[in-house]
Amino acid sequence: MEKMKYKEEVIKDYLLQYLEDNDLTIDEVMNDEDDDIHDKVFNQDYFIIGYYNAQQWLIDEQGNNRTFEVLSYVQEQEKDNFGEVETIFDNAETLVNHYAYWLGYEVIAEIQEELIDS
Repeated sequence: MEKMKYKEEVIKDYLLQYLEDNDLTIDEVMNDEDDDIHDKVFNQDYFIIGYYNAQQWLIDEQGNNRTFEVLSYVQEQEKDNFGEVETIFDNAETLVNHYAYWLGYEVIAEIQEELIDS
């Protein structure tokens, strides 16, 4: 089993809350072949608003700053998907929102896989 990524449950809860708030069902995630749900949840609005809020989000419950772990993950995703890092991560808000965007893909894929297996 792969190690859970930083605040993956927070990203998943955010997705599930979005579905609930918009009267959508988990089945709509299952049928999300054109990435509509992902785009609506993680691309059309900010996951975290404000530099300070984003900086605080990058600090875990033990007080460890997870910026470099998150940055490494986001850069890896950009390299894998675009062949290079296209984004300049010059503030925590940009970094956290890109992290939520990329990890959101994985969360949706995991939900889809769980639904297939059940």
